[in-house]
Amino acid sequence: MKKLSFSVAVSALMLLVVIYTLKNKPPIQLISPLSKQANVLGISQWFPKPANIQSDVPEISAKASLFVETKSGEALYSKNIHEKLPIASLVKVMTVLIALENKQMNDTFLVSKKAASVEPDKMFLVEGEKLNLKELLYGIFLLSANDAAEVLAEGTTGSREEFIKLMNNKAKQLGMNDTYFANPTGFDEDINNSYSTAFDLVILTRYLIRRFPQVVDISQSEHIYLPQTEDHDFYDMYSQINLLTTYPGVVGFKTGYTPEAGLTLITLARKDGLEIIGVLLGSGNRRDEARELLDYSFNKLGN
Repeated sequence: MKKLSFSVAVSALMLLVVIYTLKNKPPIQLISPLSKQANVLGISQWFPKPANIQSDVPEISAKASLFVETKSGEALYSKNIHEKLPIASLVKVMTVLIALENKQMNDTFLVSKKAASVEPDKMFLVEGEKLNLKELLYGIFLLSANDAAEVLAEGTTGSREEFIKLMNNKAKQLGMNDTYFANPTGFDEDINNSYSTAFDLVILTRYLIRRFPQVVDISQSEHIYLPQTEDHDFYDMYSQINLLTTYPGVVGFKTGYTPEAGLTLITLARKDGLEIIGVLLGSGNRRDEARELLDYSFNKLGN
């Protein structure tokens, strides 16, 4: 009986200790990773500022446009900046970002039969070839190559569906609240086509060039020749961005076109220590309108 009483007493004492510990345990604190200064990718803390009302703004055919000085965030020209519109191959800017966040420039990708068959704009990749990420980026920026974009989508995570999911998750992280990506190319499908806004695309472009500045060197290349290797054929590519050779200061960035989206453009220009990102969606003449708006924007900054 004494042994039993002692055992009961010990158990009761342990129970009291547990109860005391639970009552006096400090509450669990839910701390944001940002407050701990953790390295959290893709959380945007930069957004363009509203444009001042101007009476001398150019008239353009584009359905939407936004030109922003990226250091101050000052919007220099704006038109329907939150209107959701098809964006054609400007989708590939996000494709490039996801690939760069998950792969290195010298990582190789295998060209599948499905990717090689994608139309219409392409590098004319051949099934079974192997190219590294940098080589594929030249195809995307200079030729807007759909086959190269599909190779990245298939090979970055091993799943095209997972890659597209990452694209849309990244858009949410960046604060691109009016954007949806249906595929990695921007090619129009029967349903659920990609869309975005001029506002969102400025956010995306600035984030990409800040995090991966090497893409600017690629996008401003007027011509690149990739010699034949054991892994792939030769590729001789010329940029489709006319402004590279006709507007001093333009250093890329991306063009797009589909019948539904019309002519689309993201342009990046640097002059006198200033940097401007401009977006045109649904334009009837993106080259001349981009030139006019770049002139307008730089003149506005100079006043």
